[in-house]
Amino acid sequence: MMHDFPGNIWSGIYHVRGFGFRGVVPGGQYPLKYTVTHYRKPEHRHEAPIKRPVEEHPPPAIPIFKKHGVLAYSLFITPASLNGAPKQEMEKTRPTWDVADYDRIIEYTLSDMQVIPKVVSDPDWRAAIANEKADVDTKKALLSVGYSPPYLLEIGEAVNLST
Repeated sequence: MMHDFPGNIWSGIYHVRGFGFRGVVPGGQYPLKYTVTHYRKPEHRHEAPIKRPVEEHPPPAIPIFKKHGVLAYSLFITPASLNGAPKQEMEKTRPTWDVADYDRIIEYTLSDMQVIPKVVSDPDWRAAIANEKADVDTKKALLSVGYSPPYLLEIGEAVNLST
């Protein structure tokens, strides 16, 4: 179920109990994106903290996600080895820009914000994230909530263009 709010594209302010924030959903056209950036603890190399979310976390987590209505789940892995060239280019072309230094972005696609409280209160969730504190610097995690309108699909099709 996508959001179906009356009025213009910016109508439909929602409030999530227990999360203490408000947000705006664009007229119900797109599912919500809920992302979390993770940094590894400084004592770990990039490879070790990436093994857990890529290989160990999905098997116990995916059934929980499916049970509570997570529409999609993906990881955006950002190894430091890929950041050197963009960083050098940005120093020349956009010197005020920074290249992100986190290790991964966890992206959930949701039908509504009530999915997250259901996931984190599931009795099996604690076991699914049991090893997270061993390698993730949770003090530096960054949460973002929004939506992601597509314009160019992976199959080469342009969509959502007004012209």
